[in-house]
Amino acid sequence: MSERWKGIITNCASLRNLALVCGFFFALSGTASADSCGTDATAGWDVENPPAEDRQAIQDLLSRYAWTIDERNAPAFTGLFAEPRSSYYKICSSGNSILKLTLGMGPESATDLLGQMTIILKKMETDSLQTRHLVTNTLFDVVDDKTVNTKSIVLVTLQDSHSPAPVLDYSADARASFVKGDDGRWRFQSLTVYADYVAGSIAAKKR
Repeated sequence: MSERWKGIITNCASLRNLALVCGFFFALSGTASADSCGTDATAGWDVENPPAEDRQAIQDLLSRYAWTIDERNAPAFTGLFAEPRSSYYKICSSGNSILKLTLGMGPESATDLLGQMTIILKKMETDSLQTRHLVTNTLFDVVDDKTVNTKSIVLVTLQDSHSPAPVLDYSADARASFVKGDDGRWRFQSLTVYADYVAGSIAAKKR
């Protein structure tokens, strides 16, 4: 066998081993990873505000997103998302997806929104970690009378039981799509959080 072919075989084996290690890491993390985050968050925004009543309801929904995570209430968090199963919550970093959790995949699925958020928030409780999600600077863009997109700044602080003061956990550009149901309530169709840190430099944040 030539040295060239030996080198190719060695490289392929190394890549296969790396893939196995990465897969093992994400399996232990309790969440699913995807290859990319799809369309990156981009600068610029065409502002078109919905009627005042809808605008307030959507702002309240963004506030409830923050409160349900901070209060570690996975069922309440999941209840903010609209059916069908296409509704999802995603966290990204540098164009790569850290996790994507989809509504209604079932308790046995590694991508189920309720199941995995229950694990994530329970881990926070076990470790005595308190987050505070601050959602601000929200801009709106009306798609139609039942669909609105937003972008917001999210700051997350983190405090443990031994620290006298919270520290900045991460900041993010959060993009959301909302749909208005037949019951008149607004819910998330999708919520994608583009975290402001380089993938791999910090342990993957799932909160």
